[in-house]
Amino acid sequence: MSSSASARRQPARRPNPITAALVNAYRQLFGPSDWLMLIIACGLILMPVLTLYLAELSLEPGVVTAVGLLGIAFGFVMARSRFNEFIGLLIMTLIGSGMTVIVAGFSVEGGASTVIQRGLEWFNDAITGGVNQDALVFTLLVSLLMWFLAYNTAWHIFRVDRPWRAILPPALVIVLNAVFYAGDNNLDGYLYVFLFCALIALARSALEQREWEWFNNGVRVPRRLRRQFLIVGTTLAALMVLLAWFLPVSGLDERLKDFQEFLRSDPLTEISEVWNRLFAPISSEGPTSADYYGGDQLELSGAIQLGDQTILAVQAPNDRRYYWRSRVFDTYELGQWQSGAEIRLTTPYSPFVPRVDYGQARAQVTMTYTVGARSLRIVHTAPQPAQIDLETRTDLTYLNDSDAPPMNISAIRPLSVLQRGATYTATSLVSVATADQLRAAGSDYPEWIVSHPQYLRTTPNVISDRAEQLAAQIVAEAGAANSYDKAKAIERWLRENIEYNQSIPEPPVGLDPIDWFLFDLKQGYCNYYATAMVVMLRSQGIPARMAAGFSQGTYDGPLGQYIVKENDAHTWVEAYFPNYGWIEFEPTSNQAPLTREGDDLSDTSLNNPQGEPSPTPTPTPSPTPTATATFTPPPATESPTPTIAGTTLPEDTVVPPTATPSPSPTPTPSPTPTALILPTPPPVAPEPRSVLDLLLPALGLVLIIVVAVLILIFLLWLLYWWWEWRGLRGLSPASRVYARLERYLGLIGIRFAPEQTPDERRRHIMRQLPNAERPVSVITRMYTAERYGPAERRPSETENEQAETVWGDARRTILQRWRRRFAFWKRNDT
Repeated sequence: MSSSASARRQPARRPNPITAALVNAYRQLFGPSDWLMLIIACGLILMPVLTLYLAELSLEPGVVTAVGLLGIAFGFVMARSRFNEFIGLLIMTLIGSGMTVIVAGFSVEGGASTVIQRGLEWFNDAITGGVNQDALVFTLLVSLLMWFLAYNTAWHIFRVDRPWRAILPPALVIVLNAVFYAGDNNLDGYLYVFLFCALIALARSALEQREWEWFNNGVRVPRRLRRQFLIVGTTLAALMVLLAWFLPVSGLDERLKDFQEFLRSDPLTEISEVWNRLFAPISSEGPTSADYYGGDQLELSGAIQLGDQTILAVQAPNDRRYYWRSRVFDTYELGQWQSGAEIRLTTPYSPFVPRVDYGQARAQVTMTYTVGARSLRIVHTAPQPAQIDLETRTDLTYLNDSDAPPMNISAIRPLSVLQRGATYTATSLVSVATADQLRAAGSDYPEWIVSHPQYLRTTPNVISDRAEQLAAQIVAEAGAANSYDKAKAIERWLRENIEYNQSIPEPPVGLDPIDWFLFDLKQGYCNYYATAMVVMLRSQGIPARMAAGFSQGTYDGPLGQYIVKENDAHTWVEAYFPNYGWIEFEPTSNQAPLTREGDDLSDTSLNNPQGEPSPTPTPTPSPTPTATATFTPPPATESPTPTIAGTTLPEDTVVPPTATPSPSPTPTPSPTPTALILPTPPPVAPEPRSVLDLLLPALGLVLIIVVAVLILIFLLWLLYWWWEWRGLRGLSPASRVYARLERYLGLIGIRFAPEQTPDERRRHIMRQLPNAERPVSVITRMYTAERYGPAERRPSETENEQAETVWGDARRTILQRWRRRFAFWKRNDT
């Protein structure tokens, strides 16, 4: 017999069943061009994420990107499953909620438990009317939105082939974001990339429809048609996007203005009211606006870059030092400031007159503010505001439970966005207290200061031991015996020993930012100066908080206005003195010193190590005002009268100065440099961030999760293989199926006695599991014929395939009964 004839008679080699199963699973999951469409679907989701990132929203872009990409992956698998749309949506909702929390847990200390805790706190504030602008919660909500957008995109591309339903929702996010955004970043490029991806998706859908029609009509499709069609479609899409890029656009400003008028309608204003109570304001103008220190949180971070565009023009008397305050921060811990506001009070009428007792020795100053930015969503005033001619929303805390409790104001916002050119008038009560008056103020603080521990908090999360020791050393070396001299000593030390630098690196992970700022870096900008002084004052028992807004800017004599630009953005310190209220201090070395009558001017020279002029002009020291209304009580024997809502401010009243005796100021020696401060190399200026800084960490996180999911799938597959094949190699198909049947029946408590015959076992199964009668009978018959039949009989290929088929039916019935053991609501005795 020839070798060729022998080869022809040799049966064809059967492929490895595991390899064949994997190949079949891949072919069932992926169709032609599915990998290309997965990339396109990722592009459709990534473009909205990148535009939100560049719009400077208060969210963590890496988390949103990772959740969006995972949504595409899980959505694709769901689209290839047998679940209908409703069941698929329920499953994806459960998976998306858990996946969002897990991914967000990688970005915060404490992991998923911290994410859940902060989410519950936000929800409680949302339903009780509180103020909570936690950026993490906003990140969670945007991530969940991107998860559903990704699922919707995958479902309508890979399941029902409705590309417009996949394209329009993310397109709406991009368009609305472009309308609301008022910054300098250009978002057009991402819109064009989105259009390119959308056109390819439409081209692929058209090809799928044509191929289906040709198949139904028996038309033969060329093998390379799909590839050629996609190449032509990609080329045409690129040409159309380029054409749209260069086409002129007319009348866009007018249409945008009409749209903005619609957004100012009453219903949308109410929606905006709720939004701003629960989320950090979006930088937008009419409705898009810029918010400077408008958020409820402020984190000590790395380098900053500020522009020179005009933000405000303030018409005010040029006879004193001003700050233009946006808000105050009360609570500090581990590099992050938070507002202490608990309530948002809406005042839908003008003027707004807060119920605040600002203390004595204050002069009434009325100023007119003109908006120079594209728009503003926060009201800037000189400290402390007494009246504002705007309809406002005020973030505040009531200081007691009386019928008309006084307010502790954190921030004031206009009900309507302040557009460029808008003006408003505000009256502030500016402190004119002298240094001697503040030295004699004492430390008899009111109950609301003592009962709010954040003003005096000195736990390790607020200040380190060596920073507290440094504050004590500075005060001791200065010989300061009262709160004012202690504050001036710390202010002076920071100005003389810390170099001003806006290009510092990010604080090292695991180190207290202020400890790093004082002892290692010895460089920083206003946020660090002010925070350091606040925590050091608190360690000395002096109530203090951080104020944020703008320094006074440059005075334009001919216009009689202060011109305030973006690079005047600033933070400073406010310390509380009994009977005099919150008093400003200036620890930042690149700002002009803040002096008062009675200060030792020899100790307040501006420290400028670079030898360059300060960007803020040094004003003339403020004289004691005359012919100006003041809220200082007449004689010292009378108690100070608090400002009450509805009180008419006097116009031309001159009140005699307080009769409190003024102690002679003691010269304060300059502190010598402390031995605790160690030299360190100068910081390296950080490189500018790019889109890759967002994508690479996000893709890395996605890769980690995908690898973890693949490892889990592999482990589950190993478990399945161990359960299905353990001890069964070498058996015939009929014997292997019968052995698996007995193994699986043990899951539902069906077991047999050794002396039972196969037919007795079959009848026992029928009594316990009647639904499995047909497959169990077939398996038993095949096993009995093989075991007790003629030895030379061999089962055919058809019988082997039948054994695998009926085993699948039997396994399905057994597993259904097994799952019912865990579904207590479906249990019955039948």
